Amino acid sequence: MKKTFLTIAITLLVLSCNKQVDKENAEGTSTEQSKTTDTLSKSTGTTAIQDFDINSIEESTADIGVFPYLNPPETYTYGYEKQISPNDIRDFDKEYFAVNGKLIPVEGKSFKVNIEKDRSDGKRFNSLIVGKSYEEAISALGGVQVNDVTIPKSEIERIGNKELIEKHYGYSLDFNMLDDIKTYVIKTRDKEIWIQYYLMNDESGRITILEKANLKTLAVTKITANQMKTDLDLNGKSILNINFDTDKASLKSDGKTIVEEIILLLKSNPKLKLSIEGHTDNSGIATKNKQLSSDRASTVLKELVKNGIDKARLKAIGYGAEKTLVKNDSEANKAKNRRVELVKF
Repeated sequence: MKKTFLTIAITLLVLSCNKQVDKENAEGTSTEQSKTTDTLSKSTGTTAIQDFDINSIEESTADIGVFPYLNPPETYTYGYEKQISPNDIRDFDKEYFAVNGKLIPVEGKSFKVNIEKDRSDGKRFNSLIVGKSYEEAISALGGVQVNDVTIPKSEIERIGNKELIEKHYGYSLDFNMLDDIKTYVIKTRDKEIWIQYYLMNDESGRITILEKANLKTLAVTKITANQMKTDLDLNGKSILNINFDTDKASLKSDGKTIVEEIILLLKSNPKLKLSIEGHTDNSGIATKNKQLSSDRASTVLKELVKNGIDKARLKAIGYGAEKTLVKNDSEANKAKNRRVELVKF
């Protein structure tokens, strides 16, 4: 019996010791893996998205030149132009850049273009040469690599085709998920520059270079009675974009604001008589458009009369799409044709 107890005790002691050794080995392995990950991150310049902070990027003191900073590698071209085309530069734009497999939006001045091979030397596009050439050039400017992997399909779907494809905000991403996306950041004392490219199986590539900036909005002036009076004196009419509810003759709030200015115009000029003329684009049925434009002109007239303007000074007529300002060949032009004109009579 004593031998049995002794055997059990020894067995339990050995098991306990083995568990302790396993625990220490596991902790040691975990620590070593963590150290390896940290070392890899530092050596490659890759920063995990959850830890990414632009302030952690070391500031470059290199002379980075002027936008877009990088010419294509020797014997390669941007598009098929020998020089950088101003048409490929936008003063303000947006692009989704990959940081360790995740996409983040950055806005600013952009340069988006294809990378092509000048084949006058008889040689084909070489992805390895192009990639290494950019890597060395960007590194020399103090750039830090923040992505060197493909973008998961789930991440593409999270942002969506409307942003990435239709709006061209994913210009330098590979939607076939066949090639790695190279993304770099250059941070200087006063600039933050993002560079992203992918190279397609020794065929060509795409690159985006973006200098981050805040949007500077443009002044939008209010349509005033004084402006209408000036237009009427110079041209005999004033063209207004009065907003109505879709397919209705009821005024939207900003449309009512413009009508208030028309009231002020007529009260300030008691001898002025106006024909209120409604116009539409050519979408839909012509007879319906003409009736809608007439109803909208009548709505404006009724608002003026309701606010004390003598009806004898006013006319209302609808022309539908009969008198266009421009061709109805784009949404922008159609918007110009949807208007109300004040014409002196």
